[in-house]
Formats: sequence, C-alpha cells, structure tokens
Amino acid sequence: MSAKVWYCPRCGYEVNSQGRCHSCGERLLSSPLPELDSGPEDEEVGYRLDQWDDETRGRLIQVLISAGVRHRFEEEELVILAVDEAGVDKIVAQVTGALAYDDDDYEDEGDGAATVTGENVALDLYDAAKVLRADPTDMQADVALGESSAAVFAVDHLPDLDEDQLAAVGRVTRRLLGALGADEALEDEIRHQADVLCRLIAPGAGAAEVGAEYERARARLEAGAKEKGRAVSLPRSEVTPGGEMGGGATLHASMPLAEEEGAPGAAAGAVPTTEGVGGPPTTGLATTGLATTGLAATASSEVGADMAAGPGAGSGPSGDAGPEGALFDDETDEETEEEEDTGELVYELAEWLPEQRVELSMLLEGAGIAYGWDGADLTVAEEHEVEVDGLFEQVHGALDDDDEARYRSIEELFGSVDRLANDPGNEERRNAFLEAVGAVELPTPVGVDDSYWWRVRSQGHAVVAALDNQARNEEISREAALLAEMLHEMV
Repeated sequence: MSAKVWYCPRCGYEVNSQGRCHSCGERLLSSPLPELDSGPEDEEVGYRLDQWDDETRGRLIQVLISAGVRHRFEEEELVILAVDEAGVDKIVAQVTGALAYDDDDYEDEGDGAATVTGENVALDLYDAAKVLRADPTDMQADVALGESSAAVFAVDHLPDLDEDQLAAVGRVTRRLLGALGADEALEDEIRHQADVLCRLIAPGAGAAEVGAEYERARARLEAGAKEKGRAVSLPRSEVTPGGEMGGGATLHASMPLAEEEGAPGAAAGAVPTTEGVGGPPTTGLATTGLATTGLAATASSEVGADMAAGPGAGSGPSGDAGPEGALFDDETDEETEEEEDTGELVYELAEWLPEQRVELSMLLEGAGIAYGWDGADLTVAEEHEVEVDGLFEQVHGALDDDDEARYRSIEELFGSVDRLANDPGNEERRNAFLEAVGAVELPTPVGVDDSYWWRVRSQGHAVVAALDNQARNEEISREAALLAEMLHEMV
C-alpha cells in the first residue's frame, strides 16, 4: 500500500509523518499524491540530487506535485516512473533555471504528465483562498492552498499579472500560510489575507473571477455607503471599486458603467473608464519589504504635489503649488481657477506595493467612501479627507516606521526574554518582558520573512500565556528560551 507523504517546500524533503519541519520549524504540507511504490528497475528512472540546495529541491517537489508526478526519495536520489521521464526532464530544467515556464507548459503530450498552465495554477490558488475567506477553519481549503501555493511559487509568471503583482501574490500567500500555520487561532487574519489574495490573483485566474471580485467590491462599497448614508459617487471622477484588479481586457465585458470621455481611467496603462475599473500599473514598485515613501495627497484642483520625504507626509491637500511642488510650471491662473471646485483629493501612491493598494481599496469600500484609481493615483472626495487619512494608518506596512527604532525594540525584547529564560521567577524580569513583548505585534520587519515573523509572534504569545496561566518556572523558561533563540537570528 502506498505511503502518505508530507513535505517541506522550504527545505526540500519528504517524510511519512505529519508535523513540523525539523529544520525551519514550519508546518509540513500534506501531499495529494501517495508515495511511489518500489517496482522493477527497468520501469524506474533515478535523478541524483546530492548537489542540489534545499530551495531548489523544495521547488522540484512542489512542481512534481502540481504536475501529478508520483515519486519517492531514496536518500539523495529522486525516483520516478520511466514513462514520466520526458515530463520530469522538463521540470528539472525549469526548476534549475535551464528552462522558463510558459503558459503552454505541461500540456498533455501523451507522456502521462498532467496539464498545468499558468491560469490553472492561478485558479486553484484563487479557489482555495475564496473558501478560506468564507471559512478560515476549512481544513480542506487549508491543504488546497498549500498545494496550489507550491505551484505558484515555482512559476516565473502568471497570465495578466506583471512581475510586481506576481511578487505581491507571493508575499500575501506566504502571510496566509503563516497565519494558517500559527499555533493560535488567527481567523480574522486568515480571512483578511485570503480576501487580499483573491483580489490580487483574480486577473490571472480568469474573467469570471475578476468579475466576481469586482461585484464583491462594489457590493461592499454600496453596503458601506448605505450604512453611512453616503452616495456611491465622486464629484467628478469615475468610481472604480476593485482597485488593483484592472489591467486586462478580461474585465471589459461584464462591468459597464456610464461612459465619461476623458475621465481619469482613460490614462495610459489603465482600463478605460467606460468599463469602470481602473488598472493601475505597478511598474517600479519595490518587491521586498513594506516600507513606503512618497505618499502625497493634493486637491485635484491644484497642480502641486506635496512630496515630503516619508509616507504620511503631505497626506492632506497641499496649501501652495509653488515652484518646487508644481508639476506644470507653465499652468496659467485661468486654467488653475477652472479646476478649483472639483471637490476631490488625489493621493499619489506609486511607491506603495500592490497589496497595500488592494488593502486600502477594501478599507475604503468598507467605509463606504467612493474612490477612483488613475494609474497609481487614488481619488476621493475632499469631504472624506480626515477619514481617509485614518484609513492609511490601517494598511499593512503603510506607516513610515523608524527602522532603527523598530530594531531597538526587537533588541530590547531579545534582552528581556533572554533574562527571563535565565530567571523565570523574577518578578522584575517578568514585568520587563511584558513591557517589551508588544514589539511582536508590529508588521514584519524589512528583510525578515513573513512566515518567520509569524513564528516569532506566536512564540511571544506563548510566553505571555505561560506567564498569565502561572505555569511552572521550568515551562516559562523553556518557552522564553525558544523565543530568545528565534530573536537571536534577527539581532
């Protein structure tokens, strides 16, 4: 009887029992494929992997599973059926960088390999995230997400997603996996990250999925507006609920709005406003970290842009479009006066990551605040300025965090928990730790993997729980020492 397999996509090995990785500590993922049974030697082919690093082995396992190729490991040798050799040769070439993925990769050529295309991969991930959005405790969707994410991490591109959007999908997927693998229940976080992921991956999954996310966004906006007694409209610009979903012709057929020639959405790189969904390009966005710079908000009647250093600077309309802030120095007074009564604010968010703009769109929808996207510029009504500024602070990583101060807080936490581990009964050391442990609630530090930071946060909570529950000193010391060891990797 074939054995059940669990694997670590990060460290590149498979075992026959579930649990956590002995190396990185992440929860092992369940493979949908049983282990390949031993058979006649002339019906099998082996690949020596002793020179491969863990990351490449992990990618190989993920793509083999995605392609439905049964296999087993015999120490450093991968064993497959001979009939799968042609397909596996192609997989090996891809994961080692010798061959790039193409949308037509792994089409059925009669060699036994399953069909795996970019759209299939995106749709599988979308479907799993959609279920988790509705029910974050669904264990089948949890497993499905792990399996589909493995395929997504292995591809170089997905249909209708540019490089920055694909990177955003990867970051949000890792956050979602981290929340699912946390030792404590994080249902709200799972639901939120799944919602963001659905919005990001929808263009790659297909036109029906984009349409569904668009309608969901519009329904949320309308519900929020009804609750606040607001109209779902902007004084001048086109309303574009959906935010980052734009960018491809897949949106056009199912979501027409009133045609408005010359509206902001007609700018280059955006979906035409006759279709009602902006398609902001994300070219030039950073693909690592979440620190942001250059947030500016201007009244659309003005031609200046407050570009003070750091996010949050200029988060209200600029008071003077002087020579340093003016975008068009030759703008005439008459032209400026003609635009003074638009009643709108424009926030320049080109430095934000795609997932940050998605989160902001969702916050605006929930608050019932109509908005429009013109590229990476967000338009809202002036009357909502204070409320919108408050929503900026709720976006993951949107604050201009002082990195030095953040790392000082992590260092202080490391020192306090290390001292606690050595003397868990000391009341002063307990209080010092409880004062410092709030550092784990901050967003993931720049340069730290999201899943690792989730483990740090969960372990911080475990130490607090041990103290609150008046656990034995030995248990408190053990939990504190584990957190200290994890923080030591960062400081």
